[in-house]
Amino acid sequence: MRLDNPAVNLKPAATAITCALFSGILATSATAQISFLSGADLPYGGEIVSFDSTTNTLAATNSGNGSHAVQLYTMSANGSLTSTLSVDLASVFGGAPNISSISSVKVDARGFGVATVIPTAATLTDFGRVAFFSLSTGTILKTLDVGYHPDSVTATPDGTKLLIANEGEYGSSNSSVSEPFARTGSVSVIDISGVTGVGDIPSLTGSNVATYDFSAANLGANATLQGVRDNTFATNNATTTALAANIEPEYITSTNGKAFVTLQENNAIAVLDFSTGKYEAIHSLGAITQTIDASDRDGAGNTVSIGINDIVAGLPMPDTVVSFTRNGTVYLATANEGDARPDDADISRANTSGLVDTTDDGGGDVFYSGAVNNTGIGRLNILEDQGNLDADAGIESPTMMGTRSFTIWNSETGALVFDSESMIEEYVAANDPTVFNINNGNPSAWDTRSDDKGPEPEALAFGSIDGRDYVFVGAERQNGIFQFDITDLNDVSIVGYFNSITSSQDSGAAYTSPESILFLSASENPTGQNLLVVGFEGASAGTGSIGVFSVVPEPQTWLLVGIGSAFLLARLRRRPRSL
Repeated sequence: MRLDNPAVNLKPAATAITCALFSGILATSATAQISFLSGADLPYGGEIVSFDSTTNTLAATNSGNGSHAVQLYTMSANGSLTSTLSVDLASVFGGAPNISSISSVKVDARGFGVATVIPTAATLTDFGRVAFFSLSTGTILKTLDVGYHPDSVTATPDGTKLLIANEGEYGSSNSSVSEPFARTGSVSVIDISGVTGVGDIPSLTGSNVATYDFSAANLGANATLQGVRDNTFATNNATTTALAANIEPEYITSTNGKAFVTLQENNAIAVLDFSTGKYEAIHSLGAITQTIDASDRDGAGNTVSIGINDIVAGLPMPDTVVSFTRNGTVYLATANEGDARPDDADISRANTSGLVDTTDDGGGDVFYSGAVNNTGIGRLNILEDQGNLDADAGIESPTMMGTRSFTIWNSETGALVFDSESMIEEYVAANDPTVFNINNGNPSAWDTRSDDKGPEPEALAFGSIDGRDYVFVGAERQNGIFQFDITDLNDVSIVGYFNSITSSQDSGAAYTSPESILFLSASENPTGQNLLVVGFEGASAGTGSIGVFSVVPEPQTWLLVGIGSAFLLARLRRRPRSL
């Protein structure tokens, strides 16, 4: 059986025509949607941001080079940020050298904030901690142990529970850890229903914390790890463990009754029922076929070029997840970044000798018929444990980490409802080609990420404006912020875009590598405007770490009329896979 690789060819010539005919109309209407208002610099980046409207407090993590803190700001009516306090968290583990990082932060209307703190030590007794602190004084009020390597913190909508995704540790050279995957991933739930103000925080104890790993005792009757990707494939460690010990939670969203947890390296979403204290479902996300630019050397003489014409499978492996409800159904939107374990030899370039099966042995043999060379998928990093469809050693369906897209899922069934496919790459190629698949906001690294994870969607937020629903996606490497109108899942389109690299608004392309996005409605902040607050990873001297952007409603559809608008709409809109 032959697996064909038909091409949707968006070579530079086509891109130039597209830009010449249409980018004036579409780029003008799109870039007008997201406008830079203000920002703030932090020496070690401001990756994760959180905002509380009651106290008018914006918090950002600021962790690096032996300094570990949360920076607090207030926001003015024009969107500018004023620094108020720096909350030093060095004492959480007895000194800055004992802290690996401050991974996440959440601020609360009751006057406190919560930060997740990862220790440098990695024995079986070295759990991560959450630190509660006062928003008015910066005083640390309480610390509580959670699971290993806490990676993100959020709260239920009613504020009665804090939820922490504990990614776990992939290995340790410490002799007290008997096996390399003993520090398992988990979810911690902290009961703060009795907290009415800062004064109640010191009374919290370990009894308020419940931590759920993925052992059989925590799986509900209908939950199973069967079919979930084992992320220890081809590990360099000699000892292996049960799959339950290798689950890696990354990010959490929730209703008041359930938590939805991305298991990034495992390519799954887990659903934790608070009433039973068990995972009621673990949805394996499978693979999604995408059309991408798979090469950083696909031009003449192995130079760089835009060629969105390679069809490959991808595992979503989502990072950020948000939830929204429509007609009584809870949907999940995920940013499908993709990731691999640092200790794992599970990725290689497709042109590695013998890795991809390209030979037709006759008799209905399965093989990959596309080009496995520099102009095709030869330089693309693919997963060694995916896509072997027969008894041969080679891979017949090359599969990449991540899908370069965002996806909407049905939270109850795990079914894929919508995927943005190649919309991000196609949009940038047509409207902002000088930053196509650049690396870390550097235009001189043009197209260099095409053989890796492309634009790398990482940050994501959901918001409603004037009766329309939007998903905002931050592409970490390409540096863009994309506004998708998802009001009609039969007609999703990109209606807004901002990139500091090609914008003159933020004085010098200071804001690089978006890591987190908050949507604040006009009623939730002092400006009276709909806002995006974006945490950026950029941490060199003078780079922006937090950006505040205004978001205006979508323009009227008549702005898109003109020669070729039907072509643009076809290229930049996607229909759902199923409803």
